[in-house]
Amino acid sequence: MWFIKGSALKSKLAGSPFIWLTAIATVYEFTGTIMLEIESNYWFHFYILLEFVALHYFFSKLLRPQFNIFFKTTLLLFVVFYIVSCFPAGYFIASSITKTMTPLFVITGSTLWIRKLFIEMKVPNLWKNSDFYFVSGFLLYYTSTFFFFLLSDSIFNLNSNFYDYWLVNIIAAFIFRILLSIGTWQMRSN
Repeated sequence: MWFIKGSALKSKLAGSPFIWLTAIATVYEFTGTIMLEIESNYWFHFYILLEFVALHYFFSKLLRPQFNIFFKTTLLLFVVFYIVSCFPAGYFIASSITKTMTPLFVITGSTLWIRKLFIEMKVPNLWKNSDFYFVSGFLLYYTSTFFFFLLSDSIFNLNSNFYDYWLVNIIAAFIFRILLSIGTWQMRSN
């Protein structure tokens, strides 16, 4: 309960929107999808937009104004492809592009943050920096599931045991949530 009452989530720190999105998504997935059996396709389509916006906010807070053009361009491209994916004619192609853009954006943003970190040398101890845990979590999760999600349709259609491959996503999500929790704790303690 400390994270609800604490000042970490009420602040305008870079990771706050993603923490709230993760909390809301967890509650919705359990209550909406499992308990109430609401169709999840609409939620997952909308979640892609919210996820990208939260990630965009996080990395833009960390890296602006130096990479302002990069952030404006990626946001514009994402929004255009997302809008196209709302129409039945362009759903599959545009949806694939938006799902591919998010991991590529995270990999690029993480690389730029690490580069900036080593150039500026302003952070004396990464273990006490909440941004380190968020960037590590994002990078580990999105790189470990990137090819899995790209190839999931092929894996499913090959009649191989899809659930064995799904274990990659479960382990990556578990590690990701642990790192988000540690990052949130570091936000609170700093």
